Amino acid sequence: MLWSTSVLSTLSSDTEPSVVIAFDSAKYLFNVGENTTRSYLQSRQTWRKTKGLFLTSISTQRTSGLPGLLMTFADAGRSQVRVTGPSGLLHLIASMRRYTYRENLDVTPSEVPLVPDDQPVYKDENITVFALPINPTLEESQDEDVLGCSDDADRHSKVLKRKRDTSPERPVKRGSNSRTGPEPEPSVAIDELMERSDFDPTSLKGDRAQAWRRHIVKLMFPATQAPQSTGNGDKNQKGKRKGKEDTIKPSPDEHPSTGYVQQPLGLKRSLPAPDRSLVGSSDQQLRPTLAYAIHGPRIRGKFDAQKAEALGLKQGPLRAVLARGQTVTVQVDDGCGNLFDREIKPSDCIGEGTPPGIVLLLDTPTLAHIPDLLAGFADGGPFAKYRQPESKDHDVRVIHHLCGDGVLEDERYRALMNEFGPDVHHVVASRRYLPDPVTFTSAAYSQLRLNQLDSDIFPTPKFTLGAQKPLEGVTGLPAGTLAMQAGLSVSIHPPRTPAQDENTRKFDLFHPAVCSDSLIKLPDPILSSFSRAWAVVQSFSGDPEADKIPGKDVVVCTLGTGSAIPSKFRNVSATLIHIPKHGYLLLDAGEGTWGQLVRKFGRDPSSSSNVWQMLRELKCIFISHIHGDHHIGLAKLLAMRQRLDPPSKEPLYLVANHTVFQYLRDYDSLEMLGLQTGSNNPVILVPVDAIHWLKSSPSEGSNRNGSRPWYAAVHADLCASLGLRSLQTVDVEHRTLCHGLIIKHTDDWSIVYSGDTVPVHRLVQAGQNATLLIHEATMADDEADKARAKMHSTVGQAIDIGKQMNAYSILLTHFSARYPSMPQSMLTNYAPGEPIVALAFDHANVRIGDMRKMHAYMPAIEQNFAELDDDDDATAQVAEVDIT
Repeated sequence: MLWSTSVLSTLSSDTEPSVVIAFDSAKYLFNVGENTTRSYLQSRQTWRKTKGLFLTSISTQRTSGLPGLLMTFADAGRSQVRVTGPSGLLHLIASMRRYTYRENLDVTPSEVPLVPDDQPVYKDENITVFALPINPTLEESQDEDVLGCSDDADRHSKVLKRKRDTSPERPVKRGSNSRTGPEPEPSVAIDELMERSDFDPTSLKGDRAQAWRRHIVKLMFPATQAPQSTGNGDKNQKGKRKGKEDTIKPSPDEHPSTGYVQQPLGLKRSLPAPDRSLVGSSDQQLRPTLAYAIHGPRIRGKFDAQKAEALGLKQGPLRAVLARGQTVTVQVDDGCGNLFDREIKPSDCIGEGTPPGIVLLLDTPTLAHIPDLLAGFADGGPFAKYRQPESKDHDVRVIHHLCGDGVLEDERYRALMNEFGPDVHHVVASRRYLPDPVTFTSAAYSQLRLNQLDSDIFPTPKFTLGAQKPLEGVTGLPAGTLAMQAGLSVSIHPPRTPAQDENTRKFDLFHPAVCSDSLIKLPDPILSSFSRAWAVVQSFSGDPEADKIPGKDVVVCTLGTGSAIPSKFRNVSATLIHIPKHGYLLLDAGEGTWGQLVRKFGRDPSSSSNVWQMLRELKCIFISHIHGDHHIGLAKLLAMRQRLDPPSKEPLYLVANHTVFQYLRDYDSLEMLGLQTGSNNPVILVPVDAIHWLKSSPSEGSNRNGSRPWYAAVHADLCASLGLRSLQTVDVEHRTLCHGLIIKHTDDWSIVYSGDTVPVHRLVQAGQNATLLIHEATMADDEADKARAKMHSTVGQAIDIGKQMNAYSILLTHFSARYPSMPQSMLTNYAPGEPIVALAFDHANVRIGDMRKMHAYMPAIEQNFAELDDDDDATAQVAEVDIT
């Protein structure tokens, strides 16, 4: 039986480590960090046959790609997947309920308690998986609050039972909105509680709270089989279908089999807080993790036909029985004409088999995790047996090491590595010892070509091909230690040495080109188109009116310009606006936004404009709606902001609707995002209806969670931080509650952002005379009916909105993945008095004053994409998914 392990993605600015175990009949994925789906597309590996997902930690580092991948599986026709992870997994999946729904997918979550156990957590015909919980030892934690406690008991209490404070969105007296009622009687069924208007799920505890979460997961994925109940009343009853008004809204571009189902009242309410004693701390540095041991099948020995013949076992069905490991009895002649029964054991005819190959995955994020890891491998520990190098019961072949800062240098950890056999391959992911090449090289290669057209608008993404320190410089590492690289694979059976996937090199045109001493040699048609574009730009470059454009130095960086799912050249929605001398404002944050930001700004600590400085200067994030392609990257971004040290001097304002806030609050109980009062890097939540454009002032905003004067003060502070006169929302029309944004600056420029919508007159009214309209253009003009059915706009419709608005310029974005490079544009030459129209591309930096230049570049950019080789494999994978 052939099977192997391969690295889908490694530790980089774009991705976190993910490992695939592959058999002919099935695949198993370990960790689903951000950009996992896009990594499949780039690597040309396929997600087909994926049977199980395994998570080492419930954190944004290890799970940010989970909702996107689950929806992709469902839309590609995958009907069933098992998800295994630490305690807190149910809470994690249930927290996604407002934006992750697929009727045709059976998702079976399996939580691993944070207590060692010698029972497998998963078993099928290919693999048996064991898990080792790794809890951080608090004495070794660098958390100052923890070190300030008086004794071990206090430290444990402080970390694992830290009180979750109310979000800054609630300025009224604490308690009136956060008090929970008594827990209901055990006799009341979960599905009955789900329908009660007066029930507060946060009152549930223990097994009943888990039953509630399981029921929610089943509502999210109705194909899921009813799990075994761990509490009274967990009926897992599927809701009846009702009309459109009372429905769960599927995420955009769902599979045709996805329908509308009843949305019970309980689905809209907050989840019960997870039990700290079960899930561990919400502090990023104190998250418990799991180590996994993956056992492959035992490979039987070779059948010796000559021995079988000599023992009297003729060809026939009994040989097959013997090959299956069962003893058989045959009649043989004793040489004197007498027959007697001979018992033949498998060992009589079958050679010694090969013990099961073992793959280990160790996730050790901090030094505080090392003692518990060592205890698991020590004599008497659950994983002690894997240290025996010549065991007949197993053969450890590969160990994947996910190491946080300082772990690999720790002599205790290196001593553990050396306790395994000399033939074990150690694959290490440690940021200090890894280079940081670009992961999504197809998009980067296109950007590099366009860099010759305009190096300011199309900058080369930040990357490094050398590690901060060489892995070989770490003393005492085993001989078989390798740096983890995407595409690195090891065949477990038959045993082979590690090898790099040829496709990784074959399809990487970016790094050889960017490292060359000369510029890329572009085809003559592209060079000609570039020359024509430069000539057009030269014809108006001396126009004195250009310096009079309001906000001409405001920069719009389109980080993600695709919709629904990422494609080869486009990530999902995110647009960064830089207001000189004030800071940054982010419009939506689809999955992978953090990686896009790091590739734009870099991590270089010596740079005054690195990504950490950008985070300090990020003043506001606006999330238009709850669909995953617009906000799945938000939690990762907020989690990374919590790492700022020293903390940011100013808060981050988050403008969104209540469904986004509910998701964040539910997730914040697993990992701190800055929503708690007293956070070092606080986030202030501003409801979209509190700053609606039809309100004469923010003081007329909704009183959902706080006093009206408080919103007025928050609005004033937010605007002051960015030099704005006003920041207002406008409701647009989409498949779920969605808002656009109107940004007006004191220097008399304005930007209007549409969010996802069909053409709406309200946006025209609210954004009259905009300097720049950023409008979604999901579909080409020949698909207007499909656009309307999916509540999106076409290219032509978006341009018409800009004309009605009397906008100076229009930037079109949010293109369907069916147009991986450029949509069928209806762009015409610029005419005075008409809006300047341009298409958005990932990582393009466009000054408002350069919009006319960007428009002039469109034919050259189109020629660039036409000359790029088409990728049938990546296109086929995207084609599996029902996209807009």
